[in-house]
Parts: sequence; C-alpha cells; structure tokens
Amino acid sequence: MDTFVNKINKRPEKTDSKIPRGAICGNGDLAVVLDDENDDLIIHIGKSDFWKFTPGAREDGGIKAVGQVRISNCGLDTYNVTQYFKKGLVSCRFGNADIEIFTAVDNLIYITLSAPDNGKYPSFDVEIPTDCNSNNFEYSDKGMKWYLRKFDGSSVERESAVAVCCRRMTAEISDGIKKVVFCLGVAANFDTKDYISKSIQLSVDSDIERDRIATEKFWRNYFNASSVVLEDKEIEKYYNSSLYYLGCCMGNPHFPPGLFGNFITCDDMPWKSDYHLNYNYEAPFYCLFSSNHPEYTASYMQPLYDSLDKGKYFAGFENCKGVYFPVSLGPKGVDYYTQKDVKEHGILFLGQKSNAAYAAVIPVMHWYATYDNDFAIKNLYPYIKEVAAFWEDYLVKEKGRYIIKNDAVHEIPYYRGDKFRYITHKNQIEAKNNILSLGLVRMVFKCIIDMSKELGIDSDKLPVWQDILANISEFPTFIKRGKRCFRYSEKGISWRPENSVGLQHIYPASQVGLSSDKKLLKIARNTYFINDRRLDDNGSVSYLPCGARLGVDPQYLIEGIKLNIKEFGLPNLFFNRAGGCIEHFSTVPATVNEMLMQSHEGIIRIFPCWNGSMNAEFNNLRADGAFLVSSQLENGKVKSLSIKSLAGRVCRIQLPGNIPVTVKQTDGKKIKYKITDNYIEFKTQPDTTYVLI
Repeated sequence: MDTFVNKINKRPEKTDSKIPRGAICGNGDLAVVLDDENDDLIIHIGKSDFWKFTPGAREDGGIKAVGQVRISNCGLDTYNVTQYFKKGLVSCRFGNADIEIFTAVDNLIYITLSAPDNGKYPSFDVEIPTDCNSNNFEYSDKGMKWYLRKFDGSSVERESAVAVCCRRMTAEISDGIKKVVFCLGVAANFDTKDYISKSIQLSVDSDIERDRIATEKFWRNYFNASSVVLEDKEIEKYYNSSLYYLGCCMGNPHFPPGLFGNFITCDDMPWKSDYHLNYNYEAPFYCLFSSNHPEYTASYMQPLYDSLDKGKYFAGFENCKGVYFPVSLGPKGVDYYTQKDVKEHGILFLGQKSNAAYAAVIPVMHWYATYDNDFAIKNLYPYIKEVAAFWEDYLVKEKGRYIIKNDAVHEIPYYRGDKFRYITHKNQIEAKNNILSLGLVRMVFKCIIDMSKELGIDSDKLPVWQDILANISEFPTFIKRGKRCFRYSEKGISWRPENSVGLQHIYPASQVGLSSDKKLLKIARNTYFINDRRLDDNGSVSYLPCGARLGVDPQYLIEGIKLNIKEFGLPNLFFNRAGGCIEHFSTVPATVNEMLMQSHEGIIRIFPCWNGSMNAEFNNLRADGAFLVSSQLENGKVKSLSIKSLAGRVCRIQLPGNIPVTVKQTDGKKIKYKITDNYIEFKTQPDTTYVLI
C-alpha cells in the first residue's frame, strides 16, 4: 500500500460543516480545494494572506476566498480522484473527462483538461465572489483574463487585495481527445505592491513541465526530512497526509495558518479562521519539530509580534508589565477581539490570563529542538521575556509560594451580555491556581532561565526567575473515584468531563514525563484515565500524545487513533471535528512521534511507548538538543540506532533494553561515553552522525 497516495471514489457529502471534503493541493501559501455544485466541478482557491481587516469580534472580517474555477459538463456521476502527496498533484477521472491539478511553488495553479472533442467539451470559468462588499474588477487582453478582488476604504484597518490571471496555455487534439492546459497566476498586495502585474507575469512566464518538476522536487524534499514506517498502513497514511496538509498551508512567512489554514471555500469560515491562542493556533505546530520541520514554524511568531503593543497595553488592565493577550488574534495586529458587551474591558479575554503564555508553547519547543541562538535572540527570546514580565507582576507571593488568582482554566463563554450572571461562573472567575496556567508559567520560566544562560543575556534577571520557578505553587490534586488526581484549580472549579485542559500541563507544556517523580507520574496517569477523551473535539490532539508522554498502554493510543479515523475520518483524510480544522493534523503525527521517540526531559528515549510486537521504523525524528534520531524495531528488538548531532551538544540516551551498545562515528571511530543511571551520555560534534546499534 502506497501511503502517499489517496483515492476518493465518490462525490463528497454535502453538510453544513465548513471542513473541506474534497481533494486538496497547495504550496504553503496558495491552495485549491475540490468541490462540486450540481453537475459542475468547483475548484476553490484560497491564499494565506487574503483577509478582510474589519476590526471587531462580530464584524465581517477574517480570511476570505480568492475565488473559484467552475468546470461544467465533466460527468461527475463517475467520480474518481487521486491525490499524490509526494507530487503535490490531484488527478481526476470524471466520465470521459480527465483533469489534472497542481499548485506550483511560484503561486501558479495548473489545470489540464482532457475530454472528447465532440461538441460537449467541458466549459472553464473563473468566478470571483462579490460578498462582504469587496471591490471586484475583470479585464481581458491578448487571450488572458485577469480578476481583481479588493477590500479597502474606511471600514477596514488596512487594504487587502488579490489578483488572478488566467491564461489558456495550450490546446491540442489527438485521437479525438482535446487537451487544454490552463494556468492561473495568483498574487496579493502583501506579496508585492505590483500584485496585478505580478499575477500576469506569473502566467506569461509559466512552463508546466518546469513547474511540475519543481513541485515534485519540493514535496520529495519535504517528505525526505523525516519518515515513519508502520505495520498499520492506515495510520501511516494519515500520518503522511497530515504532514502533507500542514505543508500545504504553512509556507507564507508573514501569514501563518488560522483555524482553517488556506483551505478556504467561502467568505464566512467559522471564527473568521482567526488565531485562537488557547490551543487551536498552537496545535497544528505540535508535531512539526519532532517531524523535523522547524522551518515551518518561523511564521508562527509573526501575529504575536504584530499584536505585541496591544498586548502590552492590555497588560496595563492588570497593572502589569509584559504582554497579556485575549483569546484570539488576527494577522497584522488586526482587532478580532473587541466586543462591547464583554465584561472585561470589552475585550474577549473570557476570564483567561493564560493566552500569551499558551502562545509561548511553540517558541519554547522551537528553542529546545534547534538551539538556534541567532534565531532565538531575534524571534523567540523577546516574546518569552515579555510573557515572563507579565507573570512576574501578576503572580502573588503568599507564605513563601507564588499563586495565580482570578484566572479561568476554561473560557467563560457567557462572560458577556445582559443575561450574564456573575454568580453562575464565580468558581471560574475567581479560580486560584488553575492547573493549565501553573504548567504554562513553569514552562515559561524554565525556558527563559535556560535561554538566558545559553545566550548570555539578562543574567541579572536570573535570581527573580529562579525564585519564581522554585516557589510557584504545586499542581493541585484531589481524590476522585478513589484515586488522587490533578484538580483543575486549587480553589474554584475542580473538574470538567470534556476537553483535556486538565492534562495540558503535561502535553504540550511538558511539565510531567517519564523522568518525573513516581508519585507525580502516578497522579498524572490516574487523571488521564478518569475520562476517555480520545474522541474529544477539543482534546484528542493533546490527549493522545499526552498518553505517550505518560507511558500508558500503547494499544490504548493506537485504538484512539483508529477510533478517530473511524468516527471522523473523511475521504480526503481530513478529520470532521468541531473546535477548528487544521489543529487535528497534529493528532496522528504528534502521537506516533511521541510513541516512537521522546526527548523533552533531556534524555532521548526510543520506542518509549510502543508495542514491541509491532515492527516500526523511523528516520530523522528531531529530538530536543538538536539531534536527528533514526531507529528500527523488528521482532521486538532494536535493530539499528543512529543519531545525528546538529548543534554539537551533549547527547543523553536511555539504554534500549539489554542490547549491547557502542558509540561510533560513521567512519568507525569509537567515541567515549559514560553510563549514568540508565542512560548513555557522550559529547558530540556539529553535523556528525553517531551509530549506537
């Protein structure tokens, strides 16, 4: 079974959900989604940087559709679509018509249409939406058509515009079959000021064979960065498709993907497809570090810095320095959070103080996975320092420990309007030491201490930061169902049966793991099994990898992945889940990666949560410390193990059972190592590979 190929043999079902259901291809900035309307094939066009910048939470802003291609008379009653992930290609067979689509690296969409030349040849039209008061324009010249869609004027914070130039490239007839190649060049005003000319020039300079080769090379290199081979080919297929879709929507350095990425099928995507900071925005990035794609996380910081001044202003509401963010942000600092009837200054904080700290999860992961000092100084450290500054002021020290007051662990959804009653949500509003914030604050201060020492800056701040980390309150616990478990807050709300917020201090905040104190690990495992949240709309993306971090029964996690596929898997390998869209692409790769290899506690563990009777192989999974790890498990034994050091740091790896281990460079030179407790430790050199088995 080729797990880089997906076949769809029936028309996607029509539902009210905005989750895309047809085949998709993209290049990281530009994407197309197949759909249908009556007997017409629809090809939706979405671009990462085409938003309407209308301020306000309930206004008509958000990411918008570029347009669509309509192909009529292509015989959709016979529906056969194949996605080739390693080629970035969609191949269709509808009745007697063949259609091939790919999105080239340089924002060109190629559509090749082949059908009998019998007087019923399919028609091809580009359509641009007129919703949301956009200003549209269409022009034809020299056999090409170009289309403009723009949002401007006093109702928007900034102008946004996109141009599409459609060129009919070639037409040929052979054995009664007519083949026509169409090329669409797409450019936005955030690409260049001369975006109209750019779209035209892209089309004029297009070369389908050149761009086909470049596109295949792009995806081949993408998937060569790391790989996983499993006995269960269905899981392996979802693993590869999830990474493919993340690659399709994460390539614009200034516009990271919102809730629906660039898979935009209409102008009213839920929640504007904004950046929800209380897990949704972060979740798609969870798996990218271990999958060895840190380059795709560079764009993540952009909206945080775009809104940094606003965040500092908001921190003043709490008489604090640093940064304090609402639940959601938009690109370029646009206001997608103001709502006049909200009780907290008319801003959608919804009772939570933790949003900016939650947003620090990804820069923290980035730092430990890369130890890229130059990138950290410019892109990571300044933000983490602002988050730390807020908590320095907001934390209250009582009887020798730091506590967090008035911070809701969940959103308070009705913290607005005339019908809101304070007493109904008092336990959340006045919560003390909610467990999520405690975990995130620990994460922030541990990281900034490590970064400060490594980078050699702000050493004068270390005593303050170390005091906070050493004396912040312990995670609250209580007895539930006869077992000691984590409590959602020390005072206030104790438990909720949905979501996985009560476990997110474990994953993604990485504050509990296999090296933790045995009592703490037992409490974590007790908490994990209070509710089965493998199918939780807002929780499975963190619940399943969290289980790997705790070393639970690996079959339980495999069954969880299979349940998600069975209950929510769509023919295009999306998950039809509430709570967002692209966040669910981390569920399978993040879980599988954590089952095969862990490193977040400074010790590399291979197959730490894997059924030894299931053969598996992985190549170049990225470990904390900037190591690329490759290993193979066959018939219950580790057959190979190699580690490439990227940054030349000390490597610590847990001994894989009773298998004899030596450390050699690839040239056979033996490397000295020492054994401490149950792990091997040895010094490394940058860009050097070490073979242990």
